[in-house]
Amino acid sequence: MINNHTLYPDLVILDVREQWEYDENHLCNAILIPVIHIETRISELEPYKDTEIIVYCRSGSRSVIASQNLVDNHNFNKIYNMLGGINAWIAEDYPVCTDGQPNINFNTIVISLAFLSTILFIILCFKKKILRNRK
Repeated sequence: MINNHTLYPDLVILDVREQWEYDENHLCNAILIPVIHIETRISELEPYKDTEIIVYCRSGSRSVIASQNLVDNHNFNKIYNMLGGINAWIAEDYPVCTDGQPNINFNTIVISLAFLSTILFIILCFKKKILRNRK
């Protein structure tokens, strides 16, 4: 759902953890409303009543409570609980953000270095060919 912007162009990602957990890492573009604040901040979610909302927490416990609350007490009808929470997301090596920026993991660094090395190699080969042609 998160990667399918065609089927879910207005998807809302709702993080129901605490602020410190969100600051540590979160799904990119997530809205933070801790589960204990859902009732007092429900007006922030009202515009999305008929929009798909993925709810997540650390492991899936708080998001179940928040999801059930939104469905049972506030008549939201497109709520999806993320099983396993952000821990499962990270275990599958999906990207997370910190302070609004994606985390750069080891794989990203290796791929970037390989790409840059390839470009440098091509440039050096091209320069070598030009030098040979000038002789």
